[in-house]
Amino acid sequence: MKGAKHIVIIFIICCIPALAKDNAQKMYESGQYDEAINKYNRILIEHPDWEEAHFGKGSALYKSEKIDEAMREFELAISSKDPLQKSAVYYNIGNALIKSERLEESLKFYKRALELNPKDYDAKHNFELVRQMMQQQNQTQQQQQGQNDKKDQQNQQNQQKNDQQDKKEKQEQQSQPQQTSQKQRQERQKSQEEAVQVLDALKDDEKKMMQERMKTKYSGIKKEKDW
Repeated sequence: MKGAKHIVIIFIICCIPALAKDNAQKMYESGQYDEAINKYNRILIEHPDWEEAHFGKGSALYKSEKIDEAMREFELAISSKDPLQKSAVYYNIGNALIKSERLEESLKFYKRALELNPKDYDAKHNFELVRQMMQQQNQTQQQQQGQNDKKDQQNQQNQQKNDQQDKKEKQEQQSQPQQTSQKQRQERQKSQEEAVQVLDALKDDEKKMMQERMKTKYSGIKKEKDW
């Protein structure tokens, strides 16, 4: 988890004289976590209510990256009557919650640990650091949301422009046939007018020819005879 390397992970193992013969705590301290878990299991078979054994087993499970199982063992150790031991349980649960990326929940357990043991500086350190991590996450989310909103706004503007362009093109396509039809009507009208002018011109020519013929017929001029 990003930022988790700054968290102070210190598991407090309570000393249990009755467990000394099985050396469960020594196995834990030497890194033999699986062996320590087995030892704690044998102890819990005979003493299922020993909070200290559940606490030690939970710590070994945490080191083995079995976080959910570790948290269940820590919860069974919460009933301890010793305030310092109970504070240590809350502290370890807070660490396990961070491992599970449940930051807001971890704050509650660090706070409980500090209420029982105000001198637990590791719990105080983790509490403050988790608060900073959450603030940073919120800022990052807000920035991301702002970028998404800006992107959505830009997409909306682009869509509006595209819609306007599509509407304009559609209107142009709809008006084009009307313009074409009007132009065709104008051309037909012009052709008809030209035809009328041609006919009128032909009529004038025919009238002139008829007048010429009439002049020749009634002018009284005699032509020479042909033999």
